[in-house]
Amino acid sequence: MGFAEALAQHGFEVAEDREKHVLYRAEPNPYLSYTVHAYRDGTALFTWEYAIVDYLATRSIALGSSEALNTFMFPATDDTGPQDAAWLTSVLDRTEALLASLDFVHPEG
Repeated sequence: MGFAEALAQHGFEVAEDREKHVLYRAEPNPYLSYTVHAYRDGTALFTWEYAIVDYLATRSIALGSSEALNTFMFPATDDTGPQDAAWLTSVLDRTEALLASLDFVHPEG
């Protein structure tokens, strides 16, 4: 499977076609957004953001000032790699595992 097919299979759509790269986005749920920058040189950058304030509000929990604008969780570092289906699947799997591991009741593990 090629990179474009893998992007489509994981729900990514072209958001912008820029001079140096194509920007793809996927929204697996109402709060989580995945972004892939597919550069013309064959490399890619993957990142994500989670609208934590919006999600917590559905549970009647406020965070900080409760201002949803610009309050997102996101990775401390983005993943970069080749435009390869296996690479894309691996970064998505790691991201989903990380988010699934969050435990607010037992944060120490």
